[in-house]
Amino acid sequence: MSLLWQRLLTAIGVLAVTIVAAKLVDWRISKRSLDPSVATRYRVLRRTLMAAIVFVGLLSALLVIPQVRTVAGGVLASSAVIGLVIGFASQRTIGNAVAGILIAVTQP
Repeated sequence: MSLLWQRLLTAIGVLAVTIVAAKLVDWRISKRSLDPSVATRYRVLRRTLMAAIVFVGLLSALLVIPQVRTVAGGVLASSAVIGLVIGFASQRTIGNAVAGILIAVTQP
């Protein structure tokens, strides 16, 4: 089997593991029975967590293929820098969002 096919199969394996991990996390979180007033906030938290897991897994799978490695590495690095810039630019807004997520999870 050629080296390209081995790397492609490895990338598909990484994607499969990522999807399984995301489904396991989602299944574990969704086992809770919640009041309807809290369910929407909890659903937003679940979807955000799932999107983050899939995003990191997809970029990790792309890093396996050498032809795409430079693009995936650049996207991963630039997303970290963009995240820092947006974080500093909107500290108050992101602080409120994080506080809302923490309130939704801890239910004081």
